[in-house]
Amino acid sequence: MAVMESSKPTVEINGLSFTYPGIDGHPPPGSKPLIDGFSLTLNAGDRCLLVGSNGAGKTTILKILGGKHMVEPHMVRVLGRSAFHDTVLASSGDLCYLGGEWRRDVAFAGFEVPIQMDISAEKMIFGVAGIDPKRRYELIKVLDIDLSWRMHKVSDGQRRRVQICMGLLKPFKVLLLDEITVDLDVLARADLLNFLRKECEERGATIIYATHIFDGLEKWPSHIVYVAHGKLQLAMPMDKVKEISNSSLMVSYPGRHLESRSL
Repeated sequence: MAVMESSKPTVEINGLSFTYPGIDGHPPPGSKPLIDGFSLTLNAGDRCLLVGSNGAGKTTILKILGGKHMVEPHMVRVLGRSAFHDTVLASSGDLCYLGGEWRRDVAFAGFEVPIQMDISAEKMIFGVAGIDPKRRYELIKVLDIDLSWRMHKVSDGQRRRVQICMGLLKPFKVLLLDEITVDLDVLARADLLNFLRKECEERGATIIYATHIFDGLEKWPSHIVYVAHGKLQLAMPMDKVKEISNSSLMVSYPGRHLESRSL
């Protein structure tokens, strides 16, 4: 049974402009914004597919939404609060960001070392306190995780499943996914997408999923957002996209196009 949507937007982006700062903390003189004039509003229950070519700005947008880059508070609001300035959003689990490889810093080895310690998947997953046992076991089943896996022996796909499981243990209100399913096989990806769809329909969660893999996504998103060169090119509900494109998405901009025969 679907939950009633909140009257207030869960994600609000208003005229977002962003340029990576230089060594002095300010954008280099004359630099062009990586993200420019980007606006988007999503509500409880929305499943947004964020698409665009490499370098279009998808990851940067998700990181800004996740509070990992500072922007003016009025530009980005998640659950009515500033994503960067209100750290409780992430610490409470209401805002969850999953992206990139699972990495850590090691003093003698440097930065960004993959998680490959000799520890079992069971110890990692059950080591998180305050988790609903039913939700934990459902995620273990959905992601087909063997609790006896040793993290220094598993494949990239198996390690990714454990990462996703741990990231979703706490019920979220807004979830940001950045190419998180790239290491998963077709069945695992389909099961995960079904779980995420249920989270939106039953709990009213909002999900933004950035990906370039469209297979199996025909019925998953409720909205699609297309970004190119840091600018919003398209943002609308999927039913309207299908009406316009006759079940084939084709969005054009000078010299380039994005096509998915399955949407």
